[in-house]
Amino acid sequence: MPAPLLVLTDFTPAADAALQYAAALAAQLHTPLVLLHVNRNSIFDPESFTGKLPQRTEGEIAVALDERMSRLTVPVVPAVTAGRSTAAILEVVEQHRPALLVLGRPEVDELPDELVTTTSLDLLQASQYPLLVVPVATAATAPRRLSLAADGNPFQLAAPAQAVQEVLQKLQARLTIVHVVEPEDDDSCTKALESVRTAGLLTGIEDKVHTQGVRNLDVAKGIEQAAHTAHAELLVLVARRHSVLGRLFHRSITAQVIRHARLPVLALPTGR
Repeated sequence: MPAPLLVLTDFTPAADAALQYAAALAAQLHTPLVLLHVNRNSIFDPESFTGKLPQRTEGEIAVALDERMSRLTVPVVPAVTAGRSTAAILEVVEQHRPALLVLGRPEVDELPDELVTTTSLDLLQASQYPLLVVPVATAATAPRRLSLAADGNPFQLAAPAQAVQEVLQKLQARLTIVHVVEPEDDDSCTKALESVRTAGLLTGIEDKVHTQGVRNLDVAKGIEQAAHTAHAELLVLVARRHSVLGRLFHRSITAQVIRHARLPVLALPTGR
């Protein structure tokens, strides 16, 4: 059986939008879903900082899961766990070994930037699995055009992230490799393209690959600018460990794009 897509749900509109998007993606990939609820609090709930955590009975959780699964046309397995969110999620992740983790993102003006960033990238850091963050307004269709941002430096995917190679092959989407530099620098994409190829991400899709150099002082804005130009429907980012684990990690390019992008963002963690 192919590796599933593991979708996190707290039964909010953002989580429901992520589930519908994941279902469309799963249909394209011919893979099942795992729908996981952590019985503690809303994944992005600001109330977690005040100690006011919403409580649901087992019966209420079962009904909420059944309601959502009944709307799907792809195979789905429910999962419920309890405990602190990240630690509890990791136990289920290790059990199912998914191709992707899928997380809904509410409108950013509803939440502090730090909460959106920390929740998403803490999970990315801890699991080392690819993390797909889906904005609440995203249409539930599989992407046909992708933009992958690469800085030209060599990288290797973390072991759990290598399943994304098969995901890209099955999607057979147009892929634009984006390289952002400062205005006075050379925007050639040769090194960026080679780094992505060496990491194994272009196997079986070389004929779908294009490149785009962008000059912009703000790398995150340059990435979004290139995605807009390429009519991308999904942004792919290489989340280097020094960016994810560093003391200023909440200011990393990955964090900025996840926080503000209007498109779904797929973050790929690198190895040590």
